[in-house]
Amino acid sequence: MLAERWEDRETEWATARCKDGTGDLTALFFSEQLDDIARAKAICAECPLREACFEDALARHEPYGVWGGRLFFKGKVLAFKRPRGRPPKNAQSMIA
Repeated sequence: MLAERWEDRETEWATARCKDGTGDLTALFFSEQLDDIARAKAICAECPLREACFEDALARHEPYGVWGGRLFFKGKVLAFKRPRGRPPKNAQSMIA
């Protein structure tokens, strides 16, 4: 029974848009570049497994990468990534 469920799951995940069979997209989904992150999210946007991917990433406590169209950074889901070199959002309160 467990083997059948695993087989079904493998068949289902084989249809993921990010699974190209070569691993060429891996760097894209773990990039820190804003344009790469946007491209990875766009690939996820049309994937039928987007929600399952996101939920599995949450369950595994993924630390980094784009999973299910959402960006994980240091284990947290970010709405967007700030460009490198910008001060933290609460920098003013740190100065005072």
